[in-house]
Amino acid sequence: MKVPIHKPVLVKEILFYIDFEKKRIFLDLTIGEGGHSYEIIKRMKEDSLLIGLDIDPDVLEVAKERLKTDNRRVILINDNYKNFPLVLKGLGIEKVDFMLLDLGFSSFHLRKGRGFSFDDDISIDMRYRKNIRSGEYVINSLGEKELTYIFKTFGEIREAKRIARKIVQEREKAPITTGKRLKEIIESLYPAYMRKGSIHPATKVFQALRIYVNKELENLKTFLSSFQDYLNKNGVVEIISYHSLEDRMVKKRFLELEREGVIKVLTKRPITPQEEEIEDNIRSRSAKLRVAKKI
Repeated sequence: MKVPIHKPVLVKEILFYIDFEKKRIFLDLTIGEGGHSYEIIKRMKEDSLLIGLDIDPDVLEVAKERLKTDNRRVILINDNYKNFPLVLKGLGIEKVDFMLLDLGFSSFHLRKGRGFSFDDDISIDMRYRKNIRSGEYVINSLGEKELTYIFKTFGEIREAKRIARKIVQEREKAPITTGKRLKEIIESLYPAYMRKGSIHPATKVFQALRIYVNKELENLKTFLSSFQDYLNKNGVVEIISYHSLEDRMVKKRFLELEREGVIKVLTKRPITPQEEEIEDNIRSRSAKLRVAKKI
């Protein structure tokens, strides 16, 4: 499978809310391959600082390579974004002027062997870091009831129970060890025409597994509980989500903090990609950007 070059989403819209005129501290919480940070670094003052975090040490190496030619101040750290308060403390920084949290996964992760892709015929690992249980463990070890819960809760799949039952039946024949086989098992439950639609039947199953394996909603909940304490006055936070579970959490927390007089929400409705961006980068189609400013 040819892996596409990762294209950061909503770049123009994200840059619109950033004031580059003064010395700033920027925090890219999920720097990935460095696409958004590359654009920020090009525009920030020379005495500004960009801190980039990523939980995946392999993709962080890609970011290091992409950003190394710039002589401005950049610090890249391998850590989960939920731990950003400890990272800032370690750097002697109390607050920052800008936070960007992109909750999507990078094209880097679609490479064979990482298990994020439908077409991965090597693995169904799905981990950003190795010290947690893999997607292969979840698919082959949890019971029908637990799998149903995962698909229903993290994928909002109506046929969750039917899919879980089929997976349990199939793994009795042989362990499910690749993304490709899991996709084929799910496909067998749907008529052929649904496999060629804009959204493949396996999409939400893979999404649910990825969220569960990497504890993505727990991480977001932790971040949303305290980010406001680490923003300077007039500091901006921008969050890009890709499914309704995440977006609802962000929307609810932003509104709570606005009612408390802590932040001002700058996007009453989420910003979505323009048609031309979707045509250029189909993976951007589900992106939703919400922005708020510290009062």
